[in-house]
Amino acid sequence: MPWPRNDPDPFEERRRKLAEQERQLAEQMARIKAQLDPSAETSPAEVKPTEPPVWRLEEEPRATEMAPARKRHLARQRRRDMLLFFIAFGVLIVVIGIVLWVAYAHNATANNGP
Repeated sequence: MPWPRNDPDPFEERRRKLAEQERQLAEQMARIKAQLDPSAETSPAEVKPTEPPVWRLEEEPRATEMAPARKRHLARQRRRDMLLFFIAFGVLIVVIGIVLWVAYAHNATANNGP
């Protein structure tokens, strides 16, 4: 039985990058709005942050219920497949050798016969 591993969430880094891009975009939009409407005396820090996108609202409640990521055993599978390939290749070489030996022996006895 394989040992349990603590693999990090493969999408965590992507989520972090998207959140950072979202924050930068909100700041940039606030600066542009301030430039377009100089009568508004609010600074970008006072601007109410925009609501998170729907996909983030949907994922937040399930974050606690989410099962751990499936274990990836690709390296082990690759090693097993390579081992099986070489075993099959060796058996094939042995079978070809036996067939050639039997054919040679049959030919040799046919020529030395009556």
